[in-house]
Amino acid sequence: MTARSPAFAPPMVVRIETRRVTPSQLRDMLSYNLRDAVRWIETAAKVGMVPAQIVWGQLLLDGRGVPRDPAAAFGWFAKAADSGDIEAQNMVGRCYEQGWGVVANPRRATEYFAVAARAGHLWGQVNLAQMLMRAGKPADRAQCFALFGKVAEHGTGKARLKAMNSLARFLEEGWAGEPDPKRAAFWYLKAAKLGDHWAQYNLATILFAHGERKEAERWLTSAIAISDAGFRRRIAPLLLACAEPILRQHGLDALARCAESGTPEDLWAYGLALANGIAGPPDSEAAIRLFRLAASMGHARAQARLGRDTTYRIRGRLPDTLRALKRKIPRPHPIQSKGTP
Repeated sequence: MTARSPAFAPPMVVRIETRRVTPSQLRDMLSYNLRDAVRWIETAAKVGMVPAQIVWGQLLLDGRGVPRDPAAAFGWFAKAADSGDIEAQNMVGRCYEQGWGVVANPRRATEYFAVAARAGHLWGQVNLAQMLMRAGKPADRAQCFALFGKVAEHGTGKARLKAMNSLARFLEEGWAGEPDPKRAAFWYLKAAKLGDHWAQYNLATILFAHGERKEAERWLTSAIAISDAGFRRRIAPLLLACAEPILRQHGLDALARCAESGTPEDLWAYGLALANGIAGPPDSEAAIRLFRLAASMGHARAQARLGRDTTYRIRGRLPDTLRALKRKIPRPHPIQSKGTP
């Protein structure tokens, strides 16, 4: 028998693996040996393994293990979608939605999400519902409500959490019928218990409105603690604008956590809240320290504020390490639950 040429071995291995390897399994490979896994996934994608094409596209989109190349990522997602793969179709939709490697096109995004949704893809269903909501046609609300409800009831993972929160918002606002705060709270609570910070925040707003202040504070504290800076920046102005002092204190805490990252805009925002006494007595000394830090990083408004008053002028060398930064940033006092303020 004549020995097979080694040149044909890798494609043969890939053809065998296509019968069983999933994108999830390929992603798991990356956690063990990123360099070798990336090289193997690229080879598998180029010889036609659809799951590898999806993962390779994601690596290119994220710049993980390879230079970031959104246009190439879109091309691989589109190639995999042409085979009928519903995960790839959802990713093509995401690219059109976000403008990743292609000109943003909401209509095309909706079309791809619709294909994935009809095939039962959970994120496709959630994404389709969101696109329809953004389009703003009242006639589409019933379909959106049904899609969110289906994923909330039968979905898994982050898609289910997203659907639960969106379904609850529909019920709270009455977008597909009469407002139903009780059912909204039910779905917010389910998602909140699973760790969704938006659900925790939204549940807290309902609980506050119904006088359940202690429970509301518990969920609001958790939401701020487990979330990221993007979420905290969004809710802080909303909380700081509230009449209740305890809610303004939570808003101040959100700003304080953002400021710990050391970004100039976050330092400025926190310092301004302290200087203006939005959630308690003004704290000029702490505000000055924050303005100085922001100004030292080139923040124009902080520099202007310091320049207007000799009291605020920068003196001496400012800390330039994160450790020193964290020592300088004041934190608000712990929140005390005392009933009605």
